[in-house]
Amino acid sequence: MERTITVSEQVYAALQRHAERSRQALDTLAENWLRQHLDLERYPELEWRQGPGGWRVGIRDTAIDIYTVAGYSHAGYSPQEIASDLLPLLSLEQVRVALRYYAEYPDEIEQILADSKANTSKA
Repeated sequence: MERTITVSEQVYAALQRHAERSRQALDTLAENWLRQHLDLERYPELEWRQGPGGWRVGIRDTAIDIYTVAGYSHAGYSPQEIASDLLPLLSLEQVRVALRYYAEYPDEIEQILADSKANTSKA
């Protein structure tokens, strides 16, 4: 069963911009974000935060976002190497939580990594 909700013009415009950038249908994007936000209750170590590129999930009490941990994992580093060598501010458990969240929501994180890589190659 589908339901309708009302959002402000500002929120709608922001959702539209992000949907266009990520090439997703607006309703799909909104539903995925709402689901992720509600599911975050299962990850007390994580939090939503706003940054220059929009809202992202990060590790609570740090400046480190999930996509940073996922990027190192993509590069072939183990959770132990990420925690001890690359991001020593994080415990091994925090790295594992970040990777579990990434495994549950790969599309969102993959889009951020792709955008980041595209922006880096333009510089």
